[in-house]
Amino acid sequence: MEVGEDPTVVAKVIVTAATERRPNVRYTAVPPVSCATRARRLAPAGTFDQQMREDTRLPA
Repeated sequence: MEVGEDPTVVAKVIVTAATERRPNVRYTAVPPVSCATRARRLAPAGTFDQQMREDTRLPA
C-alpha cells in the first residue's frame, strides 16, 4: 500500500469501537488523524479549517 495505514490497524480500531460497552464518539487509527484531532481542540476554528482545506486541496 503506497499511502495510508495498514488495513489490520484500521480493522482493530473498528472492532474495538464495535465491541466496547460504552463507545467513544471518535476513534483514530493513524497518527495524522490523532494530530488533527489534537490540533482541532487547540487551534481557532478558522485557522484549523484553513489548514484542513490546504491539506486536502479543497477550494477556500
